[in-house]
Amino acid sequence: MSKRRRLLAGLLALMLLLPLPVHADEGDELDNSAAQDRLAELNNSYKELESQKEKVDSQINSARTERKRQEIISAEIDGQINTTTKQIELLTERIGLLTQQIGQLNGSIAQKQLEMEAKQEEIEGTMELFKKRMRAIYMSGGGNNTAIGMMLGAESYSQMVIRAEVVGRVAKHDRELLSKLDQDLKELNELKNGIEQDKQEIEQNKSAVEDDKTEMAVKKEELDSQYQMARDKVEDIAAQEQEYLANKAEIQKKLNLLEAEMRAIYDEINKESVNVPYTGGTMRWPSPSLSQITTQFGEGGHTGIDITGSGAYGTPVLAAGDGVVKVASVQNPDSGYGKYIIIDHGGGVQTLYAHCSLLGVSVGQSVSAGQQIAQVGSTGWSTGPHIHFEVRKNSQAVNPLAYVGG
Repeated sequence: MSKRRRLLAGLLALMLLLPLPVHADEGDELDNSAAQDRLAELNNSYKELESQKEKVDSQINSARTERKRQEIISAEIDGQINTTTKQIELLTERIGLLTQQIGQLNGSIAQKQLEMEAKQEEIEGTMELFKKRMRAIYMSGGGNNTAIGMMLGAESYSQMVIRAEVVGRVAKHDRELLSKLDQDLKELNELKNGIEQDKQEIEQNKSAVEDDKTEMAVKKEELDSQYQMARDKVEDIAAQEQEYLANKAEIQKKLNLLEAEMRAIYDEINKESVNVPYTGGTMRWPSPSLSQITTQFGEGGHTGIDITGSGAYGTPVLAAGDGVVKVASVQNPDSGYGKYIIIDHGGGVQTLYAHCSLLGVSVGQSVSAGQQIAQVGSTGWSTGPHIHFEVRKNSQAVNPLAYVGG
């Protein structure tokens, strides 16, 4: 009887050792999804800018003459400076984000190391509790025989029920201890793996930062070179202005001769054109990609508008309306309008497209509004790739913006 009492007392004492369930607080995980999304955006933007730059470089390298090459460089230098400046800004932001992530990852590693130490202590505590449980079982006589002995030694049904509950609770706790040990070991391994992953990501970020710093140094050299080109361009323009002022009278004489020549051409076209009604309505803008007007109609006696933009050279020139090609001149590419086209739209209305690099239509050919008729160039008296676009009414130059609707 005393042996059974000792066994029951031992079991009750063991129950007092059972810890209440404790749930560890989940640490805040490193939430860097927003930073990763921004890094992806920066990478895509940088690639797009590099693609634009490579396209311009390809146009420069494919120029068939040194003059064409210089013309393209002159026209594109502002855009190239803007592109390189944006790339440097993107690299600066990307380096900042990567450096910030490195700091966050170091913080994450420190936190995980603290959690790992706490988890190790927790495992050691659970192991000690399990050892006490084993010692209690051993001291009470061991295993299933002890449990069966308690049940058979009950003096009443109610006592047997109480003892059965005690035995069940102890057995359940044994399983819970083992399960907790297993879970704690898994969590410990996860913390160790997490630390290793963070360390690897830190090394990757450090490598990316060094790569970006190297790339930035290259881009800064490019920018310095582009600024020098821009300064040279300004100096060239200043020299051209001085030359113009020195030869103003001669240049004006040439312009007067050119206007007289063009008026004679238009007068000849209008002998038939005035007999055909103009039904074109609002005209189309003569370019699908260029919209910058660098010289307005009437500015300094200008007979049309000059249209350009980034990457202008070689882009399509479009017919502003339906009509018939009356002139497709390539005879004097180094003077006047260079390579140009005149389309008659009837009713004494014609459009002219000058300084083209390549013509795509011939005299007598019918064209439709929006049809490509040439490519943008810088032939004739031109300082860079653009479309000189004119509208004439009864041989008189009129403002093209009164006719075009985009």
